[in-house]
Amino acid sequence: MTLNIAHRGGAALWPENTLPAFADAIASGCDGAELDVQLSRDGAVVVYHDFHLMAGVARKDSAWLVEPGPRIKDLSLAALRQFEVGRPQPGSAYAQAHPLLTPVDAVVPMLADVIALAKAAPRPFDLLVELKCDASPDSADPLELADAAYGVAAAEGFLSGVIFVGFDWRALARIRQRGAPCWFTTDRLAGDARPAIDAIVKADGQGWFPHFSDASPQSVDYARSKGLKVGAWTVNSVGDMERLKDLDALCTVRPDLLASLY
Repeated sequence: MTLNIAHRGGAALWPENTLPAFADAIASGCDGAELDVQLSRDGAVVVYHDFHLMAGVARKDSAWLVEPGPRIKDLSLAALRQFEVGRPQPGSAYAQAHPLLTPVDAVVPMLADVIALAKAAPRPFDLLVELKCDASPDSADPLELADAAYGVAAAEGFLSGVIFVGFDWRALARIRQRGAPCWFTTDRLAGDARPAIDAIVKADGQGWFPHFSDASPQSVDYARSKGLKVGAWTVNSVGDMERLKDLDALCTVRPDLLASLY
């Protein structure tokens, strides 16, 4: 069965990476959700995609940011939670790109908050936890982030419900050292996917998590011949959903569309 994974909680429908989005994904019968985690200045594992608070989305004292705000890594958890992130500014580029979005009151959650929702779900609800890091100065240290995210999942007794994903394979290698499952993410590939797949196998990954455009029948067959699960991200059109419906998981901002096909 193909798992219906709500990308950032179903970001076309609800404010991304917020508890209302994840709660709706659970209530709608999704099999799980993908989310992004970073470290606050005081070491909290928080759920947010961009390295900076987003302009036109984050607001404080009823005023939206007009340009990218502070870095997540520079804000304490308390300071971060002074920003509201559930109501994009009307007319902003983000609002125009998400016309179906339901605005709600929401702040940046912690990973532990999302795990609590998943644990209380009436049926199994898996979390694809993306370790949001890279080599830029805006990023947390990948090993520190990996250790912190693993520690939260372990402390919450939810390691069996988490698959770690991410583009920074240094962080995933750290997770593999600790024994938790990882699907290694790849960005759009320029050509043959087999070298990337071979590298995932060498790194002891359990899955390949490519951009949907790279999930050709040949590449998927090759990955599966190596013992890997295969999921794809940003599968947002019905045509792509139909084409890729035999994968192990589809990550989509429109989990409602995917649900309507099965």
